[in-house]
Amino acid sequence: MSSESLEFVTVVDTELLGTPGAHSAYLLETPAPVLVDAGAAPAADVVEATLHDRGVGADDLAAIVPTHVHLDHAGAVGELAARFPNATVYVHERGLPYLTERERLERLAASARRAVGDAVADQYGTPTLLPESRTDPIGDGDVVPCGDRELDVVHAPGHAPHQVALVDPVSDAAFLGDAAGMRLGGELLPTTPAPDFDLDASLDTVARLRDRGPEALCYGHFGVREDATAALDAYAELLPEWVDAVRTAIDEVGADDRDRLVARLREDWASPTLERDVHGVVHAIESDA
Repeated sequence: MSSESLEFVTVVDTELLGTPGAHSAYLLETPAPVLVDAGAAPAADVVEATLHDRGVGADDLAAIVPTHVHLDHAGAVGELAARFPNATVYVHERGLPYLTERERLERLAASARRAVGDAVADQYGTPTLLPESRTDPIGDGDVVPCGDRELDVVHAPGHAPHQVALVDPVSDAAFLGDAAGMRLGGELLPTTPAPDFDLDASLDTVARLRDRGPEALCYGHFGVREDATAALDAYAELLPEWVDAVRTAIDEVGADDRDRLVARLREDWASPTLERDVHGVVHAIESDA
């Protein structure tokens, strides 16, 4: 794929946890502009500024599409919807209540706190509740209009049951969220948080995305990779290796001493989300037992 085919896509660095290169949203500069993902709640200012810099005024944004409702991807959706009043928020039907209902939103925040710890969760900020009237629920096979094309919605569970990927049939770019891992510092890494990580569902999602034949992958963490088939094949190999590594470490040191378990795995798996991802795999193993 030539870089010219993605000239309509602007990578928006949401500066997650104050760190450049940790999370990317995407502005699709089509006749009806679309924002894919939004970042954590504190990202609203930087995302808004980027959109204005690209010529997208307050009344111009047509849609906001969180790939899933984890707070690092969707925490800023409610605030951005208020700042861009003509934007429809398209969100998977299972995730929608977690953005529109106060009790569910608080439950989501509590789940994030358990997954990433108090210090990180505090930096995710407090999301603004999204009016349900601003939303349109989506599911597998639906489309999101953006003026001169429609983005195909692909249900993409495994990382989260409310996750979707979006495939642009014009450029053959796929906007993944966390459906095919993280690409941080040029390295492909697993992303397996509790309580929803499911290995089989993840591998099925990767296979279905590969069948769509994308040429570029737009990761939530972080940026664009243009060797899509190789990247999807690599994640399909990496993810079972990661789960097997956790199983082996459990056999060696046990699952109860989480600090020792993480330390054992850190010898071979350097990831900024290692502790969270270990917990997710352990949770999945114990749930299947």
